[in-house]
Amino acid sequence: MLLLVGTLLVGVPGTSVAADTGLYVDKTVAACSDTGPGTADTPYCTIVKGVSQLQAGRTLFIGDGTYAETVKPLVSGTAAAPVSVTSWPGRSPVIGTGLVNGALVSSRSYVVLSGLTFSETVADGVNVSSSNHVTVSGNTVRGAGEPRQGETAPGISVRSTSSSTVTGNTVDHNSDHGIYVTGSTSTGNLVADNAASFNAEGWRRNANGIDVLGPGNTVLRNVVHDNEDSGLQFFTGGNNNLAALNVSYRNGDHGIDDYGVTGGRLIGNTVYRNCTSGINVEGTSGSYLVANNIAVDNAVYPAYNDVSCARRAGNIGIWDSAPASTTVDHNLVWLSKTTFTNASGQEKPAPMYTYGSGYTTLAAMQAATHQEANGVQADPRFTSAATGDLRLSAGSPAEDRADSGVAGEQDTDLLGNARVRDPSVDNSHASGPRPYDDLGAYELQPPVLQRPTAGLTATPATGTAPLQVNADASTSTDPQGQTLTYAFDYGDGTTSGTQTSPTTTHGYTTAGTYQLSVTVRDTSGLTDTATRTITVTTAPPPPSAPTARLTATPATGTAPLQVNADASTSTDPQGQTLTYAFDYGDGTTSGTQTSPTTTHGYTTAGTYQLSVTVRDTSGLTDTTSRTITVTTAPPPAPAAYVGSVATNYSTSTKTAGYVTVWRSAGVRAGDLVLLTVELGGTAPTGRVSATDAAGNTYTTAADVADGSGNRLLMLSGVASTALAVNDRITVTFPTATSYRIFGDELSGVHRVDQASTALGAASTYASGVAQATTGNEVAAGAVLLPAGPGAPTWASGWKDLGPAAVGSAQLGRAYRLAGVGSYTATGTAAGPWLAAVVTLAP
Repeated sequence: MLLLVGTLLVGVPGTSVAADTGLYVDKTVAACSDTGPGTADTPYCTIVKGVSQLQAGRTLFIGDGTYAETVKPLVSGTAAAPVSVTSWPGRSPVIGTGLVNGALVSSRSYVVLSGLTFSETVADGVNVSSSNHVTVSGNTVRGAGEPRQGETAPGISVRSTSSSTVTGNTVDHNSDHGIYVTGSTSTGNLVADNAASFNAEGWRRNANGIDVLGPGNTVLRNVVHDNEDSGLQFFTGGNNNLAALNVSYRNGDHGIDDYGVTGGRLIGNTVYRNCTSGINVEGTSGSYLVANNIAVDNAVYPAYNDVSCARRAGNIGIWDSAPASTTVDHNLVWLSKTTFTNASGQEKPAPMYTYGSGYTTLAAMQAATHQEANGVQADPRFTSAATGDLRLSAGSPAEDRADSGVAGEQDTDLLGNARVRDPSVDNSHASGPRPYDDLGAYELQPPVLQRPTAGLTATPATGTAPLQVNADASTSTDPQGQTLTYAFDYGDGTTSGTQTSPTTTHGYTTAGTYQLSVTVRDTSGLTDTATRTITVTTAPPPPSAPTARLTATPATGTAPLQVNADASTSTDPQGQTLTYAFDYGDGTTSGTQTSPTTTHGYTTAGTYQLSVTVRDTSGLTDTTSRTITVTTAPPPAPAAYVGSVATNYSTSTKTAGYVTVWRSAGVRAGDLVLLTVELGGTAPTGRVSATDAAGNTYTTAADVADGSGNRLLMLSGVASTALAVNDRITVTFPTATSYRIFGDELSGVHRVDQASTALGAASTYASGVAQATTGNEVAAGAVLLPAGPGAPTWASGWKDLGPAAVGSAQLGRAYRLAGVGSYTATGTAAGPWLAAVVTLAP
């Protein structure tokens, strides 16, 4: 038996286990190797290697790092066993920087690209061509191409590809269309739930959020805004497409543009404040159905830096040859201003609607064309149009007004909400099997009514018979602010009936315990009940002893232990004044006192019974105690090397570098982090410091430079706040042409005892002497060979943590547990060297 977890098959005990279908790439993992197995423990270093090993049914997980590589699957998958490339969970790869494409899927089937970031490619960020059944899902694609003539590129392109899905992607700041579907064989594709914004060619107005030139595709639930040209465009070749539940606003041309295309359906979209006509059907377009849409404030306000927006006007524009075969109905249009500025800078009346001709009101358009019989001209009451929240708010005229029977109307809205009927709304203009769908991309959800909260006080709650009790429910509240009624049940077989007053008075004549309750009801019929206990006696009860209560803080600790004792929560049934006598359990007492608190110091380890005796003015007493456990302080934890935190390097000029914590356990609070830093091509002096994502700081413990641009430093800092996996430690330094940073975690040490540095060219390196003065320390050493040629070795007694190279330079580090004595980082090397040693004390 097998359980499918992600794309890994995990065996159940006692059953056979299939092979792991996952391959892994992470260039930031020190153990990565393109000659290794590509497992999570030993991943490949390059995407090219990982992709070369993919077969049907396998998944490649890509880890941290920036990869100047292209994801180019070499094989196809099947419907039951696709080829998949995705991000390693919890890691954030960036792919394609500086290359032609971030991903290229050509002549392939059943390929999945998901959860990846593609950035700064020369051409298309993701290019899918001559393929079928390809899924591009949940990716981020930005910065494709350059905003210059001949150098622009779309974020995601689907070229001559069918039966594929582009869903849940974020595409922004590309130099051409955000998503581009082109080719006469690009059909049967689904473009859904994507966000496309700020895409622009820069040198001309041409980049759309989504541009479709293929026939028979579905464009569903996308949000497109602030694009240079139209938010969504169907251009010549893009016939018989469906666009439904899309939101398009603040684009530099149309919200939805249809040019030279036929047979399209524009159903239930929300289009707001685009530069020209919001929904546009023009050129040789025809046979269009435009229904259930909301189009507001289009072609009257500038958008995407366009100050004129005077090209074609109207919230909905049906132009040229389109009116003869186009049907429009059940659409909402609205303008918050009645004029617009034309290309000559003149204020002109703003068309509300264009259907062959322009009309300043919907009523004029209806009278002239006999179209839009169920349309409405009214403010849709967006939730917050200024911030792009185009959901409907209560009282919107778009409620329950759509035709649910038109082809392409969806059962749920853009957010997945079900269609709901608002019984307070006139739905006489709605039609179809559900005469209550809302117009536009969002379905207004009716508020969920909450129950009122009953509050009740009873005064007095106790007394001798006959007892007159005043009941007050005036603190009851209703979340909707509705009027409440009140029904009291006195608990003795009598009631008040329903009344508008929140107060009542009742007399109890017989001793007993009664449950006095009130049920409050709002105008929606929702109720809540509160109850108070009424106790009626025949005579005053005899005095009862007080109740002693005691807290001790802290109750455990190491000697000497200062304990605060508090008996202030002790009570007396009669409300009499109490006195307090504390017995500390170690042979000492406080004596009788009026204060309920005391402090006592325990100097010897042991278990003590701390008690308090409380006495009321009637002489009645009660005693309670708490156990105090005093221990001796444990010896300090031994100094120890925990493990490597992370490493990173760069061969380009920087003034700062970072490492990312790779250990799944992170760095424990209270442990010391030692940073070993190699700088190349830098000044011999200048401040070097470090901070991390948790706010911890690191200072220089050892620093040596050879005057030839090479500098070796050791920085230390205590992780007062723990570090989690993927947290960064950032080191700032004078300008350097290369760097290497190692991070190591040590426990039981918290400060630098002594440090020493040296440089030389002999075959034996020696750092100078650092003393360990406490007897429970760690000595840490580092050596830099600026010119190599090989890795340094360490003298006996030092634990070599492994060298690392940046170019020809070799950086080595080691440690040893140090008792009281003198320690020198030493070993053998070829060529010049710089060495440092520090002793780290508790």
